[in-house]
Amino acid sequence: MRRAGWAAAAAVVGWYVFALAILHPLADAPVVDSWLYGSAVRRFLRTGEIRFAGFTQAMPIAQVIYGVAWSRAFGANSASLEISVVALAVLCGVMFHALAIKCGASRWQALAATGLLICNPCFTFLSFSFMTEVPFLTMLVAAHLAFAKAEEPREILWLWIAAALAVIAFMIRPFGAIAIAGSVGAMLLYDTRRQGARRWDRARWLKMMAPFGVALAVCGFLWIWLTVLGPKPWALQLDEKHFAYIFRVPLASYIRAGVLGPALYLGMVLSPLAILQLTTPRWRRVAIGGAGIFAAALILMWVDDRLPVTPECSCFGGWRNVLILHGGSNRFSWDGDWQYAFLALASFGVAGFIAVLAEIFGTLPRAAAAMVIAAIIYWAATIPLWFYNDRYYLVMVPAGAIVLALAPLPRSRMVKAAGLAMTLAMGLLSLGGTYAYQRGMEVILATRNELEREGVPRSAIDAGYALNGEDLYRYPKHGIESMKLEAGIPMITSDKAAEYTIASEPIAGMDVVRRLKWPGLFGLGHRYFYLVKQRTAAGNGIIPPSAPPAAAPPQRN
Repeated sequence: MRRAGWAAAAAVVGWYVFALAILHPLADAPVVDSWLYGSAVRRFLRTGEIRFAGFTQAMPIAQVIYGVAWSRAFGANSASLEISVVALAVLCGVMFHALAIKCGASRWQALAATGLLICNPCFTFLSFSFMTEVPFLTMLVAAHLAFAKAEEPREILWLWIAAALAVIAFMIRPFGAIAIAGSVGAMLLYDTRRQGARRWDRARWLKMMAPFGVALAVCGFLWIWLTVLGPKPWALQLDEKHFAYIFRVPLASYIRAGVLGPALYLGMVLSPLAILQLTTPRWRRVAIGGAGIFAAALILMWVDDRLPVTPECSCFGGWRNVLILHGGSNRFSWDGDWQYAFLALASFGVAGFIAVLAEIFGTLPRAAAAMVIAAIIYWAATIPLWFYNDRYYLVMVPAGAIVLALAPLPRSRMVKAAGLAMTLAMGLLSLGGTYAYQRGMEVILATRNELEREGVPRSAIDAGYALNGEDLYRYPKHGIESMKLEAGIPMITSDKAAEYTIASEPIAGMDVVRRLKWPGLFGLGHRYFYLVKQRTAAGNGIIPPSAPPAAAPPQRN
Protein backbone atom coordinates (compact mmCIF):
# COMPACT_ATOMS: atom_id res chain seq x y z
CA MET A 1 0.00 0.00 0.00
CA ARG A 2 2.87 2.36 0.81
CA ARG A 3 4.35 1.70 -2.63
CA ALA A 4 1.00 2.61 -4.23
CA GLY A 5 1.03 5.89 -2.26
CA TRP A 6 4.47 6.80 -3.55
CA ALA A 7 3.41 5.92 -7.09
CA ALA A 8 0.35 8.18 -6.77
CA ALA A 9 2.50 11.02 -5.39
CA ALA A 10 4.87 10.59 -8.33
CA ALA A 11 1.90 10.74 -10.73
CA VAL A 12 0.63 14.01 -9.20
CA VAL A 13 4.09 15.58 -9.20
CA GLY A 14 4.69 14.34 -12.75
CA TRP A 15 1.43 15.91 -13.93
CA TYR A 16 2.45 19.32 -12.64
CA VAL A 17 6.00 19.00 -13.97
CA PHE A 18 4.46 18.26 -17.38
CA ALA A 19 2.08 21.21 -16.97
CA LEU A 20 4.89 23.62 -16.08
CA ALA A 21 6.90 22.44 -19.07
CA ILE A 22 3.93 23.20 -21.35
CA LEU A 23 3.10 26.56 -19.73
CA HIS A 24 6.64 27.90 -19.34
CA PRO A 25 7.20 30.78 -19.03
CA LEU A 26 4.30 31.79 -16.79
CA ALA A 27 3.17 35.33 -17.52
CA ASP A 28 4.31 37.71 -14.78
CA ALA A 29 0.79 39.03 -14.32
CA PRO A 30 -2.08 38.40 -11.90
CA VAL A 31 -4.89 35.99 -12.75
CA VAL A 32 -8.38 37.45 -12.24
CA ASP A 33 -8.48 38.61 -8.57
CA SER A 34 -4.89 37.55 -7.81
CA TRP A 35 -3.81 41.19 -7.83
CA LEU A 36 -5.79 41.80 -4.64
CA TYR A 37 -4.06 39.03 -2.70
CA GLY A 38 -0.63 39.55 -4.24
CA SER A 39 -0.75 43.23 -3.27
CA ALA A 40 -1.62 42.22 0.31
CA VAL A 41 1.51 40.04 0.39
CA ARG A 42 3.71 42.83 -0.94
CA ARG A 43 2.14 45.30 1.49
CA PHE A 44 2.96 43.02 4.42
CA LEU A 45 6.56 42.72 3.22
CA ARG A 46 6.74 46.51 3.03
CA THR A 47 4.86 47.56 6.18
CA GLY A 48 4.48 44.45 8.33
CA GLU A 49 0.67 44.75 8.45
CA ILE A 50 -2.05 42.64 6.88
CA ARG A 51 -4.28 44.96 4.86
CA PHE A 52 -6.60 44.17 1.98
CA ALA A 53 -7.76 46.55 -0.69
CA GLY A 54 -11.20 48.02 -0.18
CA PHE A 55 -12.24 46.44 -3.48
CA THR A 56 -11.90 42.93 -2.07
CA GLN A 57 -14.71 40.85 -0.60
CA ALA A 58 -12.44 38.06 0.67
CA MET A 59 -9.74 38.44 3.31
CA PRO A 60 -7.57 35.30 3.17
CA ILE A 61 -5.25 35.97 6.11
CA ALA A 62 -3.67 32.50 6.12
CA GLN A 63 -2.95 32.68 2.40
CA VAL A 64 -1.22 36.04 2.81
CA ILE A 65 0.95 34.66 5.61
CA TYR A 66 1.87 31.70 3.41
CA GLY A 67 2.59 34.06 0.49
CA VAL A 68 4.84 36.21 2.68
CA ALA A 69 6.86 33.19 3.82
CA TRP A 70 7.18 32.01 0.21
CA SER A 71 8.09 35.48 -1.07
CA ARG A 72 10.91 35.93 1.39
CA ALA A 73 12.54 32.85 -0.10
CA PHE A 74 11.54 33.09 -3.78
CA GLY A 75 10.29 36.62 -4.49
CA ALA A 76 6.87 38.29 -4.51
CA ASN A 77 6.18 38.77 -8.21
CA SER A 78 3.08 37.25 -9.78
CA ALA A 79 4.86 34.27 -11.35
CA SER A 80 6.52 33.34 -8.04
CA LEU A 81 3.21 33.51 -6.16
CA GLU A 82 1.61 31.30 -8.82
CA ILE A 83 4.32 28.69 -8.29
CA SER A 84 3.58 28.83 -4.57
CA VAL A 85 0.02 27.71 -5.33
CA VAL A 86 1.28 24.97 -7.67
CA ALA A 87 3.13 23.54 -4.65
CA LEU A 88 -0.14 23.56 -2.69
CA ALA A 89 -1.98 21.93 -5.61
CA VAL A 90 0.53 19.06 -5.59
CA LEU A 91 0.11 18.69 -1.83
CA CYS A 92 -3.68 18.74 -2.22
CA GLY A 93 -3.59 15.97 -4.82
CA VAL A 94 -1.30 13.76 -2.74
CA MET A 95 -3.40 14.23 0.41
CA PHE A 96 -6.62 13.58 -1.48
CA HIS A 97 -5.27 10.26 -2.75
CA ALA A 98 -4.29 9.30 0.80
CA LEU A 99 -7.80 10.27 1.95
CA ALA A 100 -9.44 8.11 -0.73
CA ILE A 101 -7.31 5.12 0.28
CA LYS A 102 -8.07 5.76 3.96
CA CYS A 103 -11.79 5.75 3.16
CA GLY A 104 -11.47 2.32 1.55
CA ALA A 105 -11.16 3.05 -2.17
CA SER A 106 -9.32 0.61 -4.41
CA ARG A 107 -5.96 1.72 -5.76
CA TRP A 108 -7.06 2.46 -9.30
CA GLN A 109 -10.26 4.24 -8.26
CA ALA A 110 -8.35 6.33 -5.71
CA LEU A 111 -5.92 7.34 -8.47
CA ALA A 112 -8.75 8.06 -10.91
CA ALA A 113 -10.60 10.13 -8.29
CA THR A 114 -7.42 12.12 -7.64
CA GLY A 115 -7.26 12.73 -11.37
CA LEU A 116 -10.82 14.09 -11.30
CA LEU A 117 -9.62 16.73 -8.86
CA ILE A 118 -6.28 17.84 -10.30
CA CYS A 119 -7.43 17.58 -13.94
CA ASN A 120 -10.57 19.62 -13.26
CA PRO A 121 -10.59 22.65 -15.64
CA CYS A 122 -11.03 25.09 -12.77
CA PHE A 123 -8.50 23.41 -10.47
CA THR A 124 -5.89 23.22 -13.25
CA PHE A 125 -6.37 26.86 -14.27
CA LEU A 126 -6.39 28.25 -10.72
CA SER A 127 -3.38 26.13 -9.72
CA PHE A 128 -1.41 28.69 -11.75
CA SER A 129 -2.76 31.72 -9.92
CA PHE A 130 -2.71 33.28 -6.47
CA MET A 131 -6.46 32.92 -6.12
CA THR A 132 -7.94 31.42 -2.94
CA GLU A 133 -9.58 28.29 -4.40
CA VAL A 134 -6.62 25.88 -4.41
CA PRO A 135 -5.15 26.97 -1.04
CA PHE A 136 -8.62 26.66 0.49
CA LEU A 137 -9.18 23.19 -0.96
CA THR A 138 -5.74 22.10 0.24
CA MET A 139 -6.60 22.99 3.84
CA LEU A 140 -10.08 21.50 3.50
CA VAL A 141 -8.71 18.17 2.23
CA ALA A 142 -6.03 18.24 4.96
CA ALA A 143 -8.72 18.70 7.62
CA HIS A 144 -10.74 15.78 6.24
CA LEU A 145 -7.62 13.59 6.06
CA ALA A 146 -6.79 14.35 9.69
CA PHE A 147 -10.39 13.47 10.62
CA ALA A 148 -10.06 10.19 8.70
CA LYS A 149 -6.96 9.36 10.75
CA ALA A 150 -8.81 9.97 14.02
CA GLU A 151 -8.75 6.39 15.26
CA GLU A 152 -7.60 4.82 18.50
CA PRO A 153 -5.15 5.20 20.19
CA ARG A 154 -4.54 8.79 18.95
CA GLU A 155 -8.10 9.66 18.05
CA ILE A 156 -8.34 12.85 20.14
CA LEU A 157 -4.99 14.17 18.88
CA TRP A 158 -6.07 13.81 15.26
CA LEU A 159 -9.41 15.45 16.02
CA TRP A 160 -7.55 18.49 17.39
CA ILE A 161 -5.39 18.56 14.25
CA ALA A 162 -8.49 18.34 12.06
CA ALA A 163 -10.12 21.21 13.96
CA ALA A 164 -6.97 23.35 13.70
CA LEU A 165 -6.75 22.78 9.94
CA ALA A 166 -10.43 23.73 9.60
CA VAL A 167 -9.63 27.05 11.32
CA ILE A 168 -6.79 27.65 8.85
CA ALA A 169 -9.21 26.91 5.99
CA PHE A 170 -11.61 29.44 7.57
CA MET A 171 -8.79 32.00 7.53
CA ILE A 172 -8.66 31.58 3.76
CA ARG A 173 -12.41 31.43 3.20
CA PRO A 174 -15.18 31.55 5.82
CA PHE A 175 -16.64 28.43 4.23
CA GLY A 176 -13.85 26.53 5.97
CA ALA A 177 -16.35 26.12 8.81
CA ILE A 178 -18.03 23.39 6.74
CA ALA A 179 -15.18 21.05 7.72
CA ILE A 180 -16.21 21.54 11.35
CA ALA A 181 -19.88 20.98 10.55
CA GLY A 182 -19.12 17.89 8.46
CA SER A 183 -16.95 16.31 11.15
CA VAL A 184 -19.44 16.99 13.95
CA GLY A 185 -22.30 15.72 11.79
CA ALA A 186 -20.45 12.51 10.98
CA MET A 187 -19.62 11.88 14.64
CA LEU A 188 -23.23 12.49 15.67
CA LEU A 189 -24.39 9.93 13.10
CA TYR A 190 -21.71 7.29 13.56
CA ASP A 191 -20.45 7.55 17.12
CA THR A 192 -23.87 8.02 18.68
CA ARG A 193 -25.04 4.89 16.88
CA ARG A 194 -21.90 3.01 17.89
CA GLN A 195 -22.13 4.00 21.54
CA GLY A 196 -25.84 3.22 21.59
CA ALA A 197 -24.94 -0.47 21.75
CA ARG A 198 -22.84 0.03 24.87
CA ARG A 199 -22.72 2.23 27.92
CA TRP A 200 -22.71 5.95 27.14
CA ASP A 201 -19.24 7.43 27.75
CA ARG A 202 -19.91 11.12 28.37
CA ALA A 203 -16.27 11.95 29.12
CA ARG A 204 -15.07 10.49 25.85
CA TRP A 205 -17.85 12.24 23.93
CA LEU A 206 -16.88 15.61 25.40
CA LYS A 207 -13.24 15.00 24.51
CA MET A 208 -14.24 14.27 20.90
CA MET A 209 -16.42 17.37 20.57
CA ALA A 210 -14.09 19.77 22.40
CA PRO A 211 -11.70 20.41 19.46
CA PHE A 212 -14.54 21.45 17.18
CA GLY A 213 -16.21 23.57 19.84
CA VAL A 214 -12.95 25.47 20.33
CA ALA A 215 -12.47 25.73 16.55
CA LEU A 216 -15.96 27.15 16.14
CA ALA A 217 -15.31 29.72 18.85
CA VAL A 218 -12.04 30.77 17.19
CA CYS A 219 -13.79 31.12 13.84
CA GLY A 220 -16.47 33.25 15.47
CA PHE A 221 -13.85 35.52 17.04
CA LEU A 222 -12.02 35.87 13.72
CA TRP A 223 -15.26 36.73 11.95
CA ILE A 224 -16.07 39.46 14.48
CA TRP A 225 -12.53 40.80 14.33
CA LEU A 226 -12.55 41.01 10.53
CA THR A 227 -16.07 42.26 9.90
CA VAL A 228 -17.06 44.15 13.05
CA LEU A 229 -13.99 45.34 14.96
CA GLY A 230 -11.60 45.84 12.06
CA PRO A 231 -11.89 48.21 9.08
CA LYS A 232 -14.22 46.59 6.56
CA PRO A 233 -13.46 46.77 2.79
CA TRP A 234 -15.92 49.04 1.02
CA ALA A 235 -16.77 46.39 -1.59
CA LEU A 236 -17.82 44.01 1.20
CA GLN A 237 -20.05 46.70 2.68
CA LEU A 238 -21.72 47.22 -0.70
CA ASP A 239 -22.24 43.48 -1.10
CA GLU A 240 -23.91 43.19 2.30
CA LYS A 241 -26.52 45.70 1.18
CA HIS A 242 -27.57 43.27 -1.56
CA PHE A 243 -28.65 40.56 0.88
CA ALA A 244 -32.19 41.94 0.77
CA TYR A 245 -32.48 40.61 -2.77
CA ILE A 246 -32.37 37.04 -1.43
CA PHE A 247 -36.11 37.21 -0.78
CA ARG A 248 -36.97 38.81 -4.12
CA VAL A 249 -35.71 36.01 -6.35
CA PRO A 250 -38.40 33.50 -7.42
CA LEU A 251 -38.05 30.01 -5.98
CA ALA A 252 -38.02 28.58 -9.52
CA SER A 253 -34.88 30.58 -10.27
CA TYR A 254 -33.12 29.18 -7.20
CA ILE A 255 -34.04 25.63 -8.17
CA ARG A 256 -32.98 26.09 -11.76
CA ALA A 257 -29.74 28.03 -11.23
CA GLY A 258 -28.81 26.86 -7.74
CA VAL A 259 -29.71 23.17 -7.99
CA LEU A 260 -29.72 22.07 -11.62
CA GLY A 261 -26.78 24.28 -12.62
CA PRO A 262 -24.31 22.98 -9.99
CA ALA A 263 -25.57 19.41 -10.48
CA LEU A 264 -24.81 19.58 -14.21
CA TYR A 265 -21.37 21.02 -13.52
CA LEU A 266 -20.57 18.19 -11.12
CA GLY A 267 -21.95 15.68 -13.61
CA MET A 268 -19.62 17.04 -16.29
CA VAL A 269 -16.37 17.13 -14.30
CA LEU A 270 -17.06 13.82 -12.51
CA SER A 271 -18.23 12.07 -15.68
CA PRO A 272 -15.01 10.05 -16.31
CA LEU A 273 -15.99 7.87 -13.34
CA ALA A 274 -19.71 8.61 -13.09
CA ILE A 275 -20.68 7.38 -16.57
CA LEU A 276 -18.82 4.13 -15.95
CA GLN A 277 -21.92 3.21 -13.96
CA LEU A 278 -23.38 2.34 -17.36
CA THR A 279 -21.16 -0.77 -17.20
CA THR A 280 -22.79 -1.94 -13.93
CA PRO A 281 -26.19 -3.50 -13.10
CA ARG A 282 -27.36 0.08 -12.40
CA TRP A 283 -27.13 1.00 -16.08
CA ARG A 284 -30.90 1.19 -16.67
CA ARG A 285 -31.40 3.70 -13.88
CA VAL A 286 -28.45 5.74 -15.14
CA ALA A 287 -29.68 5.70 -18.75
CA ILE A 288 -33.26 6.66 -17.87
CA GLY A 289 -32.16 9.30 -15.34
CA GLY A 290 -29.62 10.83 -17.72
CA ALA A 291 -32.15 11.04 -20.56
CA GLY A 292 -34.68 12.68 -18.24
CA ILE A 293 -32.21 15.29 -16.95
CA PHE A 294 -31.06 16.07 -20.50
CA ALA A 295 -34.64 16.54 -21.70
CA ALA A 296 -35.52 18.77 -18.72
CA ALA A 297 -32.47 20.96 -19.31
CA LEU A 298 -33.30 21.31 -23.02
CA ILE A 299 -36.85 22.40 -22.20
CA LEU A 300 -35.56 25.00 -19.73
CA MET A 301 -33.10 26.30 -22.32
CA TRP A 302 -35.87 26.80 -24.86
CA VAL A 303 -38.18 28.44 -22.34
CA ASP A 304 -35.63 30.94 -20.99
CA ASP A 305 -31.87 31.00 -21.52
CA ARG A 306 -31.10 33.82 -19.06
CA LEU A 307 -30.27 31.48 -16.19
CA PRO A 308 -27.67 28.68 -16.36
CA VAL A 309 -29.03 25.36 -17.55
CA THR A 310 -25.88 24.09 -19.27
CA PRO A 311 -22.70 23.08 -17.41
CA GLU A 312 -20.91 26.15 -16.05
CA CYS A 313 -17.29 26.40 -17.19
CA SER A 314 -16.25 30.01 -16.54
CA CYS A 315 -12.84 28.99 -15.19
CA PHE A 316 -11.75 27.15 -18.31
CA GLY A 317 -8.75 29.28 -19.28
CA GLY A 318 -9.36 28.91 -22.99
CA TRP A 319 -12.57 30.96 -23.00
CA ARG A 320 -12.26 34.53 -24.18
CA ASN A 321 -14.16 35.85 -21.15
CA VAL A 322 -11.53 34.58 -18.66
CA LEU A 323 -9.22 37.37 -19.84
CA ILE A 324 -11.56 40.14 -18.68
CA LEU A 325 -11.29 42.91 -21.27
CA HIS A 326 -13.44 45.69 -22.66
CA GLY A 327 -15.20 45.22 -25.96
CA GLY A 328 -17.23 42.04 -25.58
CA SER A 329 -19.30 40.17 -23.05
CA ASN A 330 -17.39 38.91 -20.02
CA ARG A 331 -20.14 36.46 -19.10
CA PHE A 332 -19.61 32.79 -19.76
CA SER A 333 -21.51 31.23 -22.64
CA TRP A 334 -21.05 28.14 -24.75
CA ASP A 335 -20.20 28.62 -28.43
CA GLY A 336 -22.13 26.76 -31.09
CA ASP A 337 -23.45 23.25 -30.56
CA TRP A 338 -20.73 22.16 -28.13
CA GLN A 339 -23.06 22.87 -25.26
CA TYR A 340 -25.39 20.04 -26.27
CA ALA A 341 -22.61 17.44 -26.26
CA PHE A 342 -21.39 18.58 -22.83
CA LEU A 343 -24.96 18.86 -21.57
CA ALA A 344 -25.53 15.20 -22.51
CA LEU A 345 -22.27 14.19 -20.84
CA ALA A 346 -23.20 16.14 -17.72
CA SER A 347 -26.73 14.72 -17.60
CA PHE A 348 -25.56 11.10 -17.64
CA GLY A 349 -22.76 12.01 -15.21
CA VAL A 350 -25.34 13.38 -12.75
CA ALA A 351 -27.50 10.29 -13.15
CA GLY A 352 -24.51 8.00 -12.56
CA PHE A 353 -23.47 9.90 -9.46
CA ILE A 354 -26.99 9.86 -7.99
CA ALA A 355 -27.25 6.11 -8.62
CA VAL A 356 -23.95 5.54 -6.80
CA LEU A 357 -24.78 7.79 -3.86
CA ALA A 358 -28.18 6.15 -3.40
CA GLU A 359 -26.58 2.69 -3.30
CA ILE A 360 -23.61 3.32 -1.00
CA PHE A 361 -24.89 6.18 1.19
CA GLY A 362 -25.74 3.88 4.10
CA THR A 363 -22.29 2.24 4.02
CA LEU A 364 -20.10 5.32 3.68
CA PRO A 365 -17.22 5.35 6.19
CA ARG A 366 -17.27 8.16 8.75
CA ALA A 367 -14.61 10.27 7.01
CA ALA A 368 -16.37 10.08 3.64
CA ALA A 369 -19.69 10.92 5.30
CA ALA A 370 -18.07 14.02 6.84
CA MET A 371 -17.05 15.20 3.36
CA VAL A 372 -20.52 14.58 1.93
CA ILE A 373 -22.22 16.38 4.84
CA ALA A 374 -19.85 19.33 4.47
CA ALA A 375 -20.51 19.50 0.71
CA ILE A 376 -24.29 19.42 1.23
CA ILE A 377 -24.11 22.26 3.78
CA TYR A 378 -21.87 24.24 1.45
CA TRP A 379 -24.20 23.73 -1.52
CA ALA A 380 -27.20 24.83 0.53
CA ALA A 381 -25.35 27.97 1.67
CA THR A 382 -24.30 29.01 -1.83
CA ILE A 383 -27.85 28.93 -3.24
CA PRO A 384 -29.26 31.99 -1.42
CA LEU A 385 -25.93 33.81 -1.79
CA TRP A 386 -26.20 33.36 -5.57
CA PHE A 387 -22.67 31.93 -5.80
CA TYR A 388 -23.27 30.39 -9.23
CA ASN A 389 -19.85 29.87 -10.79
CA ASP A 390 -17.56 26.87 -11.18
CA ARG A 391 -15.04 28.56 -8.87
CA TYR A 392 -17.55 27.95 -6.09
CA TYR A 393 -18.73 24.55 -7.32
CA LEU A 394 -15.12 23.31 -7.23
CA VAL A 395 -15.36 23.00 -3.43
CA MET A 396 -17.85 20.14 -3.85
CA VAL A 397 -15.70 18.15 -6.30
CA PRO A 398 -13.61 16.28 -3.65
CA ALA A 399 -16.75 14.93 -1.94
CA GLY A 400 -18.17 13.80 -5.28
CA ALA A 401 -14.88 12.19 -6.28
CA ILE A 402 -14.67 10.31 -2.95
CA VAL A 403 -18.16 8.88 -3.45
CA LEU A 404 -17.24 7.66 -6.95
CA ALA A 405 -13.95 6.24 -5.66
CA LEU A 406 -15.94 4.03 -3.28
CA ALA A 407 -18.49 2.92 -5.89
CA PRO A 408 -18.43 -0.75 -6.93
CA LEU A 409 -17.20 -1.04 -10.53
CA PRO A 410 -16.20 -3.95 -12.77
CA ARG A 411 -12.53 -4.81 -12.41
CA SER A 412 -11.95 -5.29 -16.11
CA ARG A 413 -8.97 -3.60 -17.71
CA MET A 414 -11.22 -1.97 -20.30
CA VAL A 415 -13.25 -0.16 -17.62
CA LYS A 416 -10.10 1.01 -15.84
CA ALA A 417 -8.53 2.17 -19.08
CA ALA A 418 -11.67 4.05 -20.09
CA GLY A 419 -11.89 5.88 -16.74
CA LEU A 420 -8.24 6.88 -16.71
CA ALA A 421 -8.29 7.86 -20.42
CA MET A 422 -11.30 10.15 -19.99
CA THR A 423 -9.69 11.72 -16.92
CA LEU A 424 -6.46 12.33 -18.84
CA ALA A 425 -8.43 13.82 -21.75
CA MET A 426 -10.11 16.27 -19.35
CA GLY A 427 -6.70 17.19 -17.96
CA LEU A 428 -5.21 17.84 -21.39
CA LEU A 429 -8.17 20.02 -22.36
CA SER A 430 -7.80 21.92 -19.08
CA LEU A 431 -4.10 22.39 -19.70
CA GLY A 432 -4.75 23.59 -23.25
CA GLY A 433 -7.08 26.28 -21.93
CA THR A 434 -4.55 27.37 -19.31
CA TYR A 435 -1.89 27.59 -22.03
CA ALA A 436 -4.15 29.84 -24.12
CA TYR A 437 -4.68 32.14 -21.13
CA GLN A 438 -0.99 32.39 -20.24
CA ARG A 439 0.09 33.19 -23.82
CA GLY A 440 -2.79 35.65 -24.24
CA MET A 441 -1.76 37.48 -21.08
CA GLU A 442 1.81 37.70 -22.37
CA VAL A 443 0.52 39.46 -25.50
CA ILE A 444 -1.39 41.95 -23.34
CA LEU A 445 1.68 42.53 -21.15
CA ALA A 446 3.88 43.13 -24.18
CA THR A 447 1.38 45.58 -25.65
CA ARG A 448 1.10 47.53 -22.38
CA ASN A 449 4.89 47.72 -22.08
CA GLU A 450 5.34 48.93 -25.65
CA LEU A 451 2.72 51.64 -25.23
CA GLU A 452 4.51 52.88 -22.11
CA ARG A 453 7.82 52.91 -23.98
CA GLU A 454 6.12 55.04 -26.63
CA GLY A 455 5.36 57.59 -23.93
CA VAL A 456 1.73 56.70 -23.23
CA PRO A 457 1.07 57.08 -19.49
CA ARG A 458 -0.17 53.93 -17.75
CA SER A 459 -3.30 55.75 -16.61
CA ALA A 460 -4.27 56.15 -20.27
CA ILE A 461 -4.09 52.38 -20.98
CA ASP A 462 -6.92 49.94 -20.29
CA ALA A 463 -5.16 46.56 -20.24
CA GLY A 464 -8.02 44.60 -18.74
CA TYR A 465 -9.32 43.89 -15.25
CA ALA A 466 -6.32 42.04 -13.76
CA LEU A 467 -3.57 44.37 -15.01
CA ASN A 468 -5.58 47.52 -14.30
CA GLY A 469 -6.02 46.38 -10.73
CA GLU A 470 -2.33 45.53 -10.44
CA ASP A 471 -1.11 48.81 -11.95
CA LEU A 472 -3.73 51.48 -11.28
CA TYR A 473 -5.26 50.71 -7.89
CA ARG A 474 -4.42 53.45 -5.38
CA TYR A 475 -3.34 52.22 -1.97
CA PRO A 476 -3.14 54.62 0.99
CA LYS A 477 -0.18 54.38 3.34
CA HIS A 478 -2.40 53.31 6.21
CA GLY A 479 -5.84 51.75 6.61
CA ILE A 480 -8.34 50.85 3.91
CA GLU A 481 -9.04 53.35 1.19
CA SER A 482 -12.46 54.69 0.26
CA MET A 483 -14.40 53.99 -2.90
CA LYS A 484 -14.01 57.66 -3.81
CA LEU A 485 -10.22 57.35 -3.84
CA GLU A 486 -10.43 54.55 -6.43
CA ALA A 487 -12.87 56.29 -8.77
CA GLY A 488 -12.20 56.18 -12.49
CA ILE A 489 -10.09 52.99 -12.81
CA PRO A 490 -11.15 51.20 -16.02
CA MET A 491 -12.87 47.85 -15.40
CA ILE A 492 -12.35 48.23 -11.63
CA THR A 493 -14.52 51.17 -10.64
CA SER A 494 -15.38 52.61 -14.06
CA ASP A 495 -16.96 51.31 -17.27
CA LYS A 496 -15.37 54.03 -19.39
CA ALA A 497 -12.73 53.06 -21.93
CA ALA A 498 -9.30 54.65 -21.62
CA GLU A 499 -7.47 56.52 -24.37
CA TYR A 500 -5.84 53.25 -25.41
CA THR A 501 -7.78 50.03 -24.74
CA ILE A 502 -6.83 46.42 -25.31
CA ALA A 503 -10.23 44.97 -26.18
CA SER A 504 -11.68 41.55 -26.93
CA GLU A 505 -13.66 43.07 -29.82
CA PRO A 506 -13.53 46.41 -31.71
CA ILE A 507 -15.33 49.15 -29.76
CA ALA A 508 -17.77 51.45 -31.50
CA GLY A 509 -16.48 55.00 -31.72
CA MET A 510 -12.82 53.99 -31.32
CA ASP A 511 -10.17 53.40 -33.98
CA VAL A 512 -8.53 49.99 -34.32
CA VAL A 513 -4.78 50.52 -34.09
CA ARG A 514 -3.93 46.87 -34.70
CA ARG A 515 -4.92 43.27 -34.09
CA LEU A 516 -3.06 41.17 -31.51
CA LYS A 517 -2.86 37.42 -32.12
CA TRP A 518 -3.19 34.92 -29.28
CA PRO A 519 -3.81 31.13 -29.12
CA GLY A 520 -7.23 29.71 -29.79
CA LEU A 521 -9.37 27.31 -27.78
CA PHE A 522 -7.31 24.52 -26.16
CA GLY A 523 -4.21 26.40 -27.31
CA LEU A 524 -4.91 25.47 -30.94
CA GLY A 525 -5.20 27.93 -33.81
CA HIS A 526 -5.38 31.62 -33.06
CA ARG A 527 -7.74 34.45 -32.14
CA TYR A 528 -7.37 38.21 -31.89
CA PHE A 529 -7.41 41.04 -29.39
CA TYR A 530 -7.73 44.60 -30.63
CA LEU A 531 -5.73 47.64 -29.57
CA VAL A 532 -8.12 50.57 -30.01
CA LYS A 533 -7.71 54.31 -29.48
CA GLN A 534 -10.08 57.14 -28.72
CA ARG A 535 -10.80 59.18 -31.85
CA THR A 536 -9.42 62.68 -32.09
CA ALA A 537 -11.71 65.71 -31.91
CA ALA A 538 -11.75 65.88 -35.72
CA GLY A 539 -13.05 62.33 -35.83
CA ASN A 540 -11.22 61.54 -39.07
CA GLY A 541 -10.45 57.96 -37.98
CA ILE A 542 -6.79 58.15 -39.07
CA ILE A 543 -4.50 55.82 -37.17
CA PRO A 544 -1.91 57.92 -35.32
CA PRO A 545 1.58 57.72 -36.85
CA SER A 546 3.11 56.96 -33.45
CA ALA A 547 1.20 53.68 -33.10
CA PRO A 548 3.58 51.09 -31.69
CA PRO A 549 4.58 48.06 -33.76
CA ALA A 550 2.78 44.71 -33.48
CA ALA A 551 3.17 43.20 -30.07
CA ALA A 552 4.79 39.84 -29.49
CA PRO A 553 5.32 37.94 -26.28
CA PRO A 554 8.61 38.95 -24.63
CA GLN A 555 11.45 36.48 -24.93
CA ARG A 556 12.86 35.19 -21.65
CA ASN A 557 15.98 33.21 -21.05
